[in-house]
Amino acid sequence: MNMLIYCENGNLTIRKPNRLEWSYQNTDRPNLGFDYDVLVYDDIEVKIMKWEEGVPFENQTKITLTDDEVDAIEQYIENSAPPEGVNLNNQYSEELVKLVNDYVNRQIQSYGFTSDVEVVAAGREGSNHPLRSDDRRVLEYYDAIWNVYLNIMNEVKETREDLLKDFEFYANQLPNPQQSLIG
Repeated sequence: MNMLIYCENGNLTIRKPNRLEWSYQNTDRPNLGFDYDVLVYDDIEVKIMKWEEGVPFENQTKITLTDDEVDAIEQYIENSAPPEGVNLNNQYSEELVKLVNDYVNRQIQSYGFTSDVEVVAAGREGSNHPLRSDDRRVLEYYDAIWNVYLNIMNEVKETREDLLKDFEFYANQLPNPQQSLIG
């Protein structure tokens, strides 16, 4: 789904139909043929004519976008091109790395550890840590998920952007964290 958000701080975020998303910081508001201070075209379609400092977004006076305004926004999104180096392949890579790190952290916590440093310390040679056997399971998962990630990313990098599958296709190939049998 397309998205265009222009916030009170001058930040502009655009998302194309293929999920490619990028942002500009401290930029001029897009000339769309109508006035606004803040514009949200996403899950809600509203504009704020006069942003009130110190008032949360929820309490700002919002006006629903007209059909003509929506058409102007859609046209702007269609004509927009991402900055140099921003492409869906790189975006998928960044999103998958975040997902991998989240899965690893969930695995770490599932086995009673609080951080990756604790896992490494418990697994060091000569360690008598009470969770040392669980440490091996966490580290084996770490190795497995990063190997899968690298294989997925090789596929993504070798695929033309217009032929990429949905992000969920690639994300679903990652092995889910396992729950500890203890606790």
